Amino acid sequence: MANLPALQRALAGLILAPDEAGFAGDPEGFAAAFGLPPRDQAAFRRGLAGFQAYRELARMGLQEPVEDMFPVTMALLGEAGAWEDCVNAFLGARCLTSPHYRDIAPTFLGWLADTGWGQDRWPWLVELAHFELLETLVGRFPESPAPAGLAWVPSPEARIVLAPATQVVAYGHAVHRATEADPVPAAVPTFLLAYRDPEAGFHLMALTGALAALLGRAQAAPIARAAQELGLEDLGEVWPLLGELRAKGAIAGFAEGI
Repeated sequence: MANLPALQRALAGLILAPDEAGFAGDPEGFAAAFGLPPRDQAAFRRGLAGFQAYRELARMGLQEPVEDMFPVTMALLGEAGAWEDCVNAFLGARCLTSPHYRDIAPTFLGWLADTGWGQDRWPWLVELAHFELLETLVGRFPESPAPAGLAWVPSPEARIVLAPATQVVAYGHAVHRATEADPVPAAVPTFLLAYRDPEAGFHLMALTGALAALLGRAQAAPIARAAQELGLEDLGEVWPLLGELRAKGAIAGFAEGI
């Protein structure tokens, strides 16, 4: 057991390396580089075929949730012959630290955002990947009770309290209209409300930029003041919509007198 940490590092290196050439060309040297003793180095040489099969199966297991959760992103990059490069770069970054399978896709999205991979060529790449994961992010958001004392009907002096899982998102491209057949989104400012209903069903609503801004600003200031600060004069159609969103579960309620 004294060599277990070294063996774990070697197996991780075998799985996450962009290609297996270094291992296949010199399995003993590969094992030695991770501090394994001669006996284990010899085992890597004798078990070359088995280790190669292990690498292939393990990488398939890591790639599967990425391919399942980001089919349009995969189609976009696949058309350019870049999908394999993207996945290899992601796995090679060794940013997967969670033991949970469900965390692989969110980690991939975070890696794209943090590294900027491919965004010089596809400036909408992170937006597209974020939208593809949006339903999962909303659906998995932890349940929590609404604050006490919220009003059901909005008033000018109330603040909007969104339901915890609700997200107001803004994109520079119409990524919600991209498909596997046509994965290049139009460069159109896009505002969306993503929420789940009381039965945990996912819903998506297109917003105007003005309404998206109001939903954001009126969480910190009374609705009437937020509208004034945003230059919105006519809220006639907004009041019934806010009430409708409250009934559908996107809004938890309205905080009066705060």
